[in-house]
Amino acid sequence: MIKLNNIVKVYNPKKANEFEALHKVSAEIQDGELVAIIGRSGAGKSTLLHILACIDSYQDGEYSIDGTLIKNLSERQYAKIRNEKIGMVMQDFALVEDLTALENVMIPLNFSKKKIKGKKEKALAALRSAGIEELAKKPCNKLSGGQKQRVAIARAIVNEPSMILADEPTGALDTKTSAEIMELFKTLNEQGRTVVIVTHDMNVAEQCGRVIEIIDGRIAGS
Repeated sequence: MIKLNNIVKVYNPKKANEFEALHKVSAEIQDGELVAIIGRSGAGKSTLLHILACIDSYQDGEYSIDGTLIKNLSERQYAKIRNEKIGMVMQDFALVEDLTALENVMIPLNFSKKKIKGKKEKALAALRSAGIEELAKKPCNKLSGGQKQRVAIARAIVNEPSMILADEPTGALDTKTSAEIMELFKTLNEQGRTVVIVTHDMNVAEQCGRVIEIIDGRIAGS
């Protein structure tokens, strides 16, 4: 379970350009939920996602994953949590373009501190789940936008994380491909994975089980 309690995030604290991006944000996301986080540009939704992903820190409040408090950890501890519990999907795919789809999906396995047997087989299984196993040997710079996003999703699930976080995952895709990617997220969610999608697209948000709206750094209605 993801639990946020009165999270405060301030950029450039005690400086002339100090900006409070999140103000006492509290929310819970249960295991197995499919949740959308929506809000206008600058509302704080990407800041919240970066905190959830253990990419960014926060000044006040508490954030916990499965009962573990995520605060003041070492970079090694943050990296372990990111690698084992969190799968991240970015709008711009964040792939190594000159590597093959299979090589990209294997990256989290190669960075894992745990000894993993059958890395290639695990990566191929993730590509199969994303519907593109046949593209395993194709360089990512030869793939379409939708295919690249499927590779990014396969990379996000290869370590079998407890949650998948997606930052505007359909933002760079056409309408048909966006619908296909959303169907994939829903399938992954039906398999028991927690999925959190940051989006400005209400069509995407309406396909999720619950919507959290952020307005000026606050949860709407709180």
